Amino acid sequence: MIRELTLGEIPFIAEHYEKIMKEQFRKVGEEPITKDKYEKILKKNFKNSSMFVFEENGIKAFIWFIKEENEINLEEIFSIEKNKGYGSRLMNFLIDYAKKKKIKRINGNVHFKNKEALHFFKSLGFTERTVELSFDI
Repeated sequence: MIRELTLGEIPFIAEHYEKIMKEQFRKVGEEPITKDKYEKILKKNFKNSSMFVFEENGIKAFIWFIKEENEINLEEIFSIEKNKGYGSRLMNFLIDYAKKKKIKRINGNVHFKNKEALHFFKSLGFTERTVELSFDI
């Protein structure tokens, strides 16, 4: 079942985010976001964005997005248990939501070294549109 995240579930999501994403960040050579920082980010954005979970005997996956005019910016998606189709179910939910709201585009950012995520999004029909550049100081 897909349902909205409650404010009280944010610590649970932040805890699992840190566990799961720590390895992902290290794979691409980036500094991971801590549980506490991610919890603050989610709480700050809770009211002005959309956060949903896929639940089946507990929360299995999380998605967070922001609707801006006729586009959706996907902020986060992750599965607590990998390769079970939970992320795909949430993405299909998001695509259906976008169609109902007459959204023209869903945007998402993926680190270029994250081949697993790139494959996942491309398998859903996402295409590369822009390149984001950074200059570290």
